Amino acid sequence: MRARYWATAALVLVLVVVVVFAAFHASTGSTSRPAAFPVIADLGGDFELSRSGGVRVRLQDYRGQIVLLFFGYTYCPDVCPTSLYTLKLAVDDVGAAADRVQVIMITVDPERDSPEHLGQYVRHFHPQFIGLSGATEEVERVARQYRVHYQKGQSSPGGYLVSHSAYVYLLDKQGRVRAIFSASANKADVADGVRRLLRED
Repeated sequence: MRARYWATAALVLVLVVVVVFAAFHASTGSTSRPAAFPVIADLGGDFELSRSGGVRVRLQDYRGQIVLLFFGYTYCPDVCPTSLYTLKLAVDDVGAAADRVQVIMITVDPERDSPEHLGQYVRHFHPQFIGLSGATEEVERVARQYRVHYQKGQSSPGGYLVSHSAYVYLLDKQGRVRAIFSASANKADVADGVRRLLRED
């Protein structure tokens, strides 16, 4: 199990490095046309989870839109609120095309994050954001599809923390993963990736 986790983590790290490298060359004014983000064919896929109001949501419901997908939880003390705020800034930076971008947060803590609670949480960052939760096995299935690792920590009087991968997945209009941003990505890089995919036919 540990070997599998580190192999998965290494693969995702390589993909993140590729995204950062491409963004760097795009921002340094290279005279050659930057390559389009390739489709990461062995990662991701459709899923079905619940949003507030008990509405069942599938990824394919957002075909034709650019999706920024993030895994986290509402009791996360640091990386989750920071990442969601970065996504809020990135969506705002896109401007008039923001209505063609959907940010989705999938919980890694379905025990505490009901669809209603999660929905209220993400809307504090942006009214367009949606949060998805589900049964434990449903969340585990989606996490495997996107190679997200998470583990519940020891319980204490103050509750518990969940260690988890903290990547943002950039999905194109067909729902395919095209790039992965690290938690430290800035809003300009994310917004640039979104614009590049919006320009695609």
